[in-house]
Amino acid sequence: MNSDVVEYIGLSERCLENSDEFSPPESKRLRLDDNCNNSLNNCLNNTSNNSTKWLCSGDTSLVEPEILEDMGVSMLEDEAISYKSTRKSHSLERIASPTVSNNRGQCGKLNNSQNQEYSYSGSSFDTVSIDSLEATRRFGLDPYESDEPTTYSTIGNESGYSSRMEIDNFIDTKETSPEDDLNVSTRESSLEQFNLYRRKRKSSIVGEDKFNKLSDEMILMILKWLPKKCLVRSMLVCKRWCQIARDEVLWSRLDLGSKVLNEGTLGHILPRGVQILRLAQAEIADPVFLENSEILIDGYISKLQYLDLSMSVISPDGLAMLLSKCKYLKKLSLEKCTVNRACCKAISNNNDLESLNLTMCEGMDIECVKDLMKLKNLSAVNMAWCSLDADAMALLCTSLPSSVVRLNIAGCRKTVTDDNVKDLVKSCPNMIELDLSDCSMLTMNTVRNLLDLSKLEHLSLSRCYGIPPSTYVTLAYMPSLLYLDVFGVIPEPVLKSLQVTCGETQLNKFLYSSIARPTVGVRRTSIWGLRVRD
Repeated sequence: MNSDVVEYIGLSERCLENSDEFSPPESKRLRLDDNCNNSLNNCLNNTSNNSTKWLCSGDTSLVEPEILEDMGVSMLEDEAISYKSTRKSHSLERIASPTVSNNRGQCGKLNNSQNQEYSYSGSSFDTVSIDSLEATRRFGLDPYESDEPTTYSTIGNESGYSSRMEIDNFIDTKETSPEDDLNVSTRESSLEQFNLYRRKRKSSIVGEDKFNKLSDEMILMILKWLPKKCLVRSMLVCKRWCQIARDEVLWSRLDLGSKVLNEGTLGHILPRGVQILRLAQAEIADPVFLENSEILIDGYISKLQYLDLSMSVISPDGLAMLLSKCKYLKKLSLEKCTVNRACCKAISNNNDLESLNLTMCEGMDIECVKDLMKLKNLSAVNMAWCSLDADAMALLCTSLPSSVVRLNIAGCRKTVTDDNVKDLVKSCPNMIELDLSDCSMLTMNTVRNLLDLSKLEHLSLSRCYGIPPSTYVTLAYMPSLLYLDVFGVIPEPVLKSLQVTCGETQLNKFLYSSIARPTVGVRRTSIWGLRVRD
């Protein structure tokens, strides 16, 4: 390092030690008092007389820009030189810093006497002049957005002081510029005018929609020819079609046999006005109706009239819930289902019920029989193989309404007796079809009681081993009897001779009973003679 610089640094440190005050931090902003201004003016006069530059390598960041303007310090316009001098000024900031002390005059005198020795050619603290900034604004440029480091450098002058405040003023000026205010106001106005709206879907129909010219009744007649699968898909076309496709005329009959129905599926089907519903061998999951279903509203009554649940998989509680919403049933089949007291009580509320099939139902007891005997319009009842006890069977035979003309109580091997048959004949004198197969407790007295049924057309006594074969000959003389089934009782040679004796009565023509059953033989598309498939 130059010896003059070292000597200068030493003198500056001694001035600091002798001074009573210490210089404020760089972050503090210092204003010069009148004494300092006078010393600076003297220095300026001396400098102008000698026509030499007064330089100082001290920190130039503590003087307000107004002081520089009052002093009339000339600024160099060479930006390249200013950038280099700025870099050197930052390197010398740690070496020397200006102080304000009682011996300011001594420090100022030291600077005046040695200004020629400590000046570096081409390394003075040059800055951008105010004139250059004004010229830049005239050309429409923003001097504060320049990437040149000279734009934001500290301003040096011949007094040896500079101000960081000027940079802050530049930044504040930039932050509060009219352009930014305009941008902020523009953004606020744009936010106020911002609205959300839904984009309109492009129409998938090109040209004129011919269906708009048709009335709902005309479209309903067209949709009537569609199968249920296509009818469900047509609901997705538009809201109008969805409303039309839900009309009760299109959903009066429905076949869901052998289908798997999830929870709440029936809650969407029944409100469409289904009257004929086939659910044979279907799997219906619990709960049958969801909590928010329309069916669960108090007072709701389904329009179902024909319901086939033969061999379906459904819980007793789910079945009771379904039957509780049915009050207009005319024919019902619960073959091979599990029932309880609630199910039978719900069935008894259908006063118009005519046909009831409970073949092989589990859970039947005397209380269930009491509820079922409240149905006074029954005409066909099938309670074969229900495992009824003797008390339940006795109640059934004595309480059956006189409207019953077709009855099947087969499979009651040890519970049906001759006395029960006698009570049955008294309760139902208009019996047309009767099946007493597999009732091994019956004897020839039963045949004598059956002769009182003047309208009997079809009688089944298959596997009734307690009745002698010769007794069947007396039944052949019944004027109304058309069919007599005695499978497993009479040998084939005897059967042929009996056929000759019976005359018009045909023997062993029906292997299975069709009483109250919804489907007979190969007729799988209808229940009780009513079509359910499209």
